[in-house]
Amino acid sequence: NRRIGFVFQAFNLIPRTEALANVEIPMAYAKVPRRERRERAMAALELVGMADRVHHRPNELSGGQQQRVAVARSLVMSPSLVLADEPTGNLDSESTDEVLAVLDQLNGMGRTIVVITHEDHVVRHARRRVEMRDGVIVADEPVGAGVPA
Repeated sequence: NRRIGFVFQAFNLIPRTEALANVEIPMAYAKVPRRERRERAMAALELVGMADRVHHRPNELSGGQQQRVAVARSLVMSPSLVLADEPTGNLDSESTDEVLAVLDQLNGMGRTIVVITHEDHVVRHARRRVEMRDGVIVADEPVGAGVPA
């Protein structure tokens, strides 16, 4: 499987669309049958702890909940790699912990997660830290006692 899932800092959810439909979007473009879309979207929302909020629109969700919906959307096409660009940049510390816990869980299930961040506490969740400056790798090292991410 060479699919890539994307998670963005700004969530990129469709405002007037319920969480379930937001998660179904990539599958609609891929022409996945409606019933299968529903099942896979529900499973992804359940995985990120949002099964009880499937009929809520983004403005009815906290920032952390919106980001977990965005993570669920990134997973429904079964990517082997998830690229997360500042996924906690717009979140408070509690929501950050929730989203990082989901990413840790996904990594534990065998998904490769690449997180782009400027936040040291987020880096501590990684197994490996690669630092770039002006397009050049200036550090590439395992992260001490970090949890898988």
